[in-house]
Amino acid sequence: MFAQLVSTYHLHPIVDHFTIALLTFGIAAEILSAAAILLSRGRAGFLSAWGYKLRSTSLLLMIGGAAASVMSYLTGDAEADRLWDTMSPAAQQILASSNGPHDYLSHAVLGQYLMYAFLFLAVWRMMLELSSRLERTRVVFLAVAIVAAGALLYQGKTGGELVYEHGVGTPRATVSSSSRGAIAADVSRRE
Repeated sequence: MFAQLVSTYHLHPIVDHFTIALLTFGIAAEILSAAAILLSRGRAGFLSAWGYKLRSTSLLLMIGGAAASVMSYLTGDAEADRLWDTMSPAAQQILASSNGPHDYLSHAVLGQYLMYAFLFLAVWRMMLELSSRLERTRVVFLAVAIVAAGALLYQGKTGGELVYEHGVGTPRATVSSSSRGAIAADVSRRE
């Protein structure tokens, strides 16, 4: 049932775009918040108030992004199962590499690790909000979040390669070489 919904409504790319946007902007808001609060040097004013508002925004974006990462993983797993037999060997290597260390950077494995990482980061971010004793870990949180965001953007890149370079999940439009020549001639006549 779930796999049919994912396939019918193309949920994986929809959810993925939310995941990437929410988490990337959540981490960016957290960085800007830290910079604004640091620059305000504890004095009340516009910069300090803006920093604390951004901090609240970051919290909401991180929680929403972590929830979206779970849906990204679940919909991606369903799509991988459905499409595996239709993929080229090169696309299968990107999705689920079996080359030792590259296995950790395969689209599927990295997706699972990122889901856990962002769930952990969202909980950590909530704990920062609830406990003043954990405030000293905010710099470490930011460093881990930046690394996770980089991995998330790499994950998006490999997803793009699967779709745009290997046609995974898309109907393959085949154009014969004679048709290509006719199309190119038609285009050059119009110019």
